[in-house]
Amino acid sequence: MGYLCGVDIGGTFTDAVIIDAAGRVTLAKSPSTPDDFARGFFAALEEGARALGLGLEQLLAETELLSHGTTVATNVVVERRGAKVGLIATAGHGDAILIMRAHGRAAGLSPAETLRFAATAKPAPLVPRSLVREVAERVDVNGTVVVALEEAAVEAAARELLAAGCEAIAIAFLWSFRNPVHERRARDIVRRVAPDCFVTCSHEIAPQLGEYERTVATVLNCYVGPVTSAYVQRLASRARDASLGGPLLLMQCNGGLATVEDVRESPLLLLQSGPCGGVVGAAALGQVLGYPNLIATDMGGTTFDVGLVHDGQALRGATTIVHQYEFFVPALAVKSVGAGGGSIAWRDPQRGALSVGPRSAGAQPGPVCYRRGGVEPTVTDADLVLGYIDADYFLGGRERLDYDAAWRAIAALGAELGLDPWQTAAGINRIADEHLAGLIRRETIEKGLDPRDFVLFSYGGAGPCHAGAYARELGVRKIIVPLASAASVWSAFGVASSDVVHVQSRDLMLVAPFDMAALRAGVAELRAQADARFAAQGFGADRRRYAWSADVRHRLQVHVVEVPFAPERPDDALATALIEDFTARYEGLYGAGTAYRDAGVELVSLRLTASAALTKPALEQRPLASAAPTSDAVAPARAIYWPERGARLESAIYRAAALLPGNVMAGPAVIESTITTIVVRPGQTASVDAYGNIVIDLAVGDTT
Repeated sequence: MGYLCGVDIGGTFTDAVIIDAAGRVTLAKSPSTPDDFARGFFAALEEGARALGLGLEQLLAETELLSHGTTVATNVVVERRGAKVGLIATAGHGDAILIMRAHGRAAGLSPAETLRFAATAKPAPLVPRSLVREVAERVDVNGTVVVALEEAAVEAAARELLAAGCEAIAIAFLWSFRNPVHERRARDIVRRVAPDCFVTCSHEIAPQLGEYERTVATVLNCYVGPVTSAYVQRLASRARDASLGGPLLLMQCNGGLATVEDVRESPLLLLQSGPCGGVVGAAALGQVLGYPNLIATDMGGTTFDVGLVHDGQALRGATTIVHQYEFFVPALAVKSVGAGGGSIAWRDPQRGALSVGPRSAGAQPGPVCYRRGGVEPTVTDADLVLGYIDADYFLGGRERLDYDAAWRAIAALGAELGLDPWQTAAGINRIADEHLAGLIRRETIEKGLDPRDFVLFSYGGAGPCHAGAYARELGVRKIIVPLASAASVWSAFGVASSDVVHVQSRDLMLVAPFDMAALRAGVAELRAQADARFAAQGFGADRRRYAWSADVRHRLQVHVVEVPFAPERPDDALATALIEDFTARYEGLYGAGTAYRDAGVELVSLRLTASAALTKPALEQRPLASAAPTSDAVAPARAIYWPERGARLESAIYRAAALLPGNVMAGPAVIESTITTIVVRPGQTASVDAYGNIVIDLAVGDTT
């Protein structure tokens, strides 16, 4: 086996993980380069190659697999700098994306936000009405053509949209997923008029019932398409020129990897790409450690991301919501807020109160202490002032932080608020930690899950510094900082540990008692598509894994529930299991007694999650040593301000690289690695397990 390399680009740093044939892990970090993320990508790999005594070209030549999680597609949407998109729709249906099923004003908002109706609004349109063109055509619910496509109108629409400056054109016709003949012909016409225009058809990106959601997915794919495809192509070309020996694969929002060719056609699948890698890695490690229920939290410089693993499976959603737009793309249920180490602290002039975020200092200029021109205090500056971070040991001593500049910035903010610098820094942390705990509450308690039943995984550059505080707010009893020194680059580790995944779906409206012949025909069709796709990519049958599910609902109800099933079961047993499992899952989501079988049950669609297994990094298990860390692991103690105690206390400092399995450290203490800081708060205890994970036990009942 050659090297396995995973690279994850964040808002502040680009992380690289390099795993050799023996399972040894080399970590690297380099500042992200927003003007051209590819530069940061190769800089991180070059840093890792240097640590191995190699040049970049030699590392890539000996690489079996290079995998990548990227924020490029997400940034395009968040920053509203995507392509100018035109939409060609069926006559009479051009306003579907603007009407938003009448719930776009509240889509994706919390109940509290929804109740503040006056503060809600529809999002800015992805396609203004002036760039929507309607053409005559009609396919009915059975896939029969009842009105022929007006081809001249399609050509005229394409020319008008191109003349208006459109860089991409979305084609979304009614019932096209039942018969795509008109969409395919319209695509051919657009490409004849403009061969270089980015074009997406709705039956290719989201072949499901739901006109609005399918149209949104099509438009969003066009919106991120030109920028994302150009980035992926540029990256692949540079990697090839640098002698890459294996394939370049990219992390998708469904938790699996995809080829460059797949991503160029469906760049929408890269939304939330990086955070999904961390959840996949957490699920895999949780399985090894015997923890089926996990809260995976990733705190970087710009955002805080949360994903859940329940009963050993990363939770997914059949639909995704981005900026209040709901669309069909099966994805891991990862939620994000603008709260990271670079979140800026400020005084709200209206309330006169301290606020933190959502604005971020990002990679440029970064926190004040980074010496890159930042002047507004951030969460990282507060961590430094409180003493959690050592100014002389940042990135293992490769960079020195400016403590005095951070102190001055926080003192100036405190003067506006009437607080001393310690109180101000502690207040910044308290507000940031409450933001983080609030997102976890929304993803657990508000969805009927008790966070006390979960183990919390904390990773990302800033995560382990804050986990002890936000986990305590939730009543969580155990925190895992995965592989200690790898925690800061855990999403990159997860990306390097993933499989190739294709999620394929087929609309199939069946009413119980189900037509089992139709269901099995749908299963056979999806399996044949997956087999052909994997065969073309060179994956043999022995590496393929298929997981089946169906979207099921009560008759005439809007919301569906995803129900896993095993198609190899006999017809009667399969039909019974689908209904019983649907009822159990429905009541698990909405409460006992909420299911109403007398309303009837409908199977709306089939879904196949097909994966091809790739080489996995080995996890080495080592024997346990004594509880007391060796002298090599103990660094000079330093005074740290602990808000729980309202005072600076002399606190133990440990070096993560020298800790051994079995070592135990009581808080208050700080464990420092070259790329992250793990804070063990008063009343908490940390230990090292056999795999090198830092396990933090929170004292039950300690709410200080």
